[in-house]
Amino acid sequence: MRRFLVTFLGLAAVVSAQRITDSRMADIRGGGGDGKCTIEVEIDDIAEVEIQGNRAQIRTLAGSPARIVRFVCNQVMPSNPYDFRFKGIDGRGRQDLVREPGRGAAVIRIDDPKGGREGYTFDIFWRGGTGVGGGVGGYNNRPGGYDRPNYNNSDRYDRPGANPGGFNNGNSGWSREVNFRGRGDGEFRPNRGNIERLFDCRVSINRRGDVEVRFDTDRSFSLVLNGRVLRMDRGRIYADMNGNGIGGEMVIDLDARDRVTNVNMVGAGRDRFELRWRN
Repeated sequence: MRRFLVTFLGLAAVVSAQRITDSRMADIRGGGGDGKCTIEVEIDDIAEVEIQGNRAQIRTLAGSPARIVRFVCNQVMPSNPYDFRFKGIDGRGRQDLVREPGRGAAVIRIDDPKGGREGYTFDIFWRGGTGVGGGVGGYNNRPGGYDRPNYNNSDRYDRPGANPGGFNNGNSGWSREVNFRGRGDGEFRPNRGNIERLFDCRVSINRRGDVEVRFDTDRSFSLVLNGRVLRMDRGRIYADMNGNGIGGEMVIDLDARDRVTNVNMVGAGRDRFELRWRN
C-alpha cells in the first residue's frame, strides 16, 4: 500500500508539473499585410508556449510555474498561416519551435539551464492570411513553391492623400464592405492534378480589408482562400490571397452595385496554376 501511495504521489507530481500555468489573449495593435506577434514569458526550468489564433498559454514542464508577461500582435494569427517563421530574441537558455501551426497550436519549447527565473522573448511571423478546408487536386493546405509578388508601401493605399474607391485617407486602408454570392462558372487549373470546375462563388470583404473567397467545386469540397486587400483601381480589387496550397495576387472585378463579375488568380514559378470564374 505504501509503495502504491509513493508511486501515485510521484505520478501526481509529474502531471502537476506539466500543467497550464498561465494564458493570455493577444493585445492586437492593428496593421495589415504580413503578421507578427511578440511574446515575452518568464520561466524557471522548462516550459512550452502554445499559440493559436489570438490566445497563448504556457505549460510548465519542470520548475516553478511559468507565466506570460506580454503577448502583442498586429493581427490574429490564422489557423494555417503561410510562410510561418519563429525567431528567438533574448533569454539565456534555448528556444525551439517544436510544432508549427496548421494542425493545432504553434508550440515553442524553452529550456532554461540555470537556477532561478529568467525572462525570454521571441517573435513569430507569417505572410498574408490562410485558407481552410480540404486540398484541391491532391494539394494540401501548406503553400509551397509559389512565387508571391513583393509589394512595397508605394503599392498600398494606406498613406495620407490616397483615396481610391473604398480607402480611407490616413487610415488603415480599406473601409467598405463587400458581401456577394453568385452561381457563375469557372475552373481551377493546377500545374499538377485534375482540373476543378468552380460553381458558387462567395466573396466577403470586411471594413478592415480582410478577404475570404469561397468556391464550390464538382468534387464535393470547397476551395477557400483568405487574405488582405492590397489596392483598388476603380471597380477592380487586388488582394494578396492564399489557401488550399496556392497563393498569390487575386483580381476581383465589381460592377456598379458591388456585385462580383470576375475572379482571376494566376500562380507563377515552378508550380503554376490558373483560377478563373465569372458571373
